[in-house]
Amino acid sequence: MSDEQDHVDDRGDRASTRPVTSMSLRAERLRRTMAKAAGASLENDPGLSTPPPPRDPELVNRFAVVGFSVGLVALFVDAVGVPSVVALVFCVLGLRRARELDARGKGPFGRRRCLWGIGFAVFGLANIAFTLFVRPLLAP
Repeated sequence: MSDEQDHVDDRGDRASTRPVTSMSLRAERLRRTMAKAAGASLENDPGLSTPPPPRDPELVNRFAVVGFSVGLVALFVDAVGVPSVVALVFCVLGLRRARELDARGKGPFGRRRCLWGIGFAVFGLANIAFTLFVRPLLAP
């Protein structure tokens, strides 16, 4: 069979008459290999799986995201303790929201993120306490 003739692909369909270069065959093989490795169904070409269902917008815990972010900032740039306190407040609100989501049967979204934010904030406060109270005692 020459490159200019019609050819039959894996599904048995007739493809259009166009020259097939070795690069396009390599690309097609690579695409199919990658799709198989990703677990995609190759029955419906082009070998891609169906998209995931849309995420429920109610499953967002913005307090957890803000508390974690501010806690991370407090870990590195906390000079007066304000970011640590703000992070603690937002993380407590985020934990309350996670408990509310869990009570509705949707899962405790954001709880782990809040706990990490609280840990970062507490470490930031401990760093300030060390700087204010312990470091002056260690200076000669």
